[in-house]
Amino acid sequence: MISTTSFAEYATSGRRRRTEIVAAQLVAGDVQFYRPILDAIRVAVSVGDLSVLARAVDQAELTGQPRAFAEIADGFVGWWSKARAVPIRCGASALRVGDVDLSVVPHLAVRSSAGDQVIMFHFKEQPLERDAAHAALRILQICMDDLVPGGTALMVDVRRGKEHRLARNVNLASVDAWLTASASAFASHLRAAL
Repeated sequence: MISTTSFAEYATSGRRRRTEIVAAQLVAGDVQFYRPILDAIRVAVSVGDLSVLARAVDQAELTGQPRAFAEIADGFVGWWSKARAVPIRCGASALRVGDVDLSVVPHLAVRSSAGDQVIMFHFKEQPLERDAAHAALRILQICMDDLVPGGTALMVDVRRGKEHRLARNVNLASVDAWLTASASAFASHLRAAL
């Protein structure tokens, strides 16, 4: 099973990055470099204490984590202060796209003046591409009844504090066809790598 964010990245990446994603799946599934800072974000919003993020940055041990975690923490604090939201309970789901099972586990769900929102974060140094955002947003949208019934999907490029939503004029049939084709490519790639 592949995570929603890894699948969205696979769908929009070139050959080299796709090969890296498949190799990571073969070795250990979705081992997440960003798990400690994501956990810190979840704790920080649940207890209402953003200093938890500073402790996660201080405890970062792997090469590259302190700088990455500091940038993520700074970006999150800026975004969160504007969001004026409170965390709410969120479910999880799984979705089968073609021959691929996706794990759909949002990073956060919140209630704000915009309503209930199910959120996936983009933590990477490279800006979030629109197509990758659309892939993850559509997957969240399809699974919304399992996640937060009546909620809307939101992707946040944390380092830049930029929000992404599915525009009303997005051709969902086209996105669904692209996701199915990407799932077929992923399944073939994975079988070939075995």
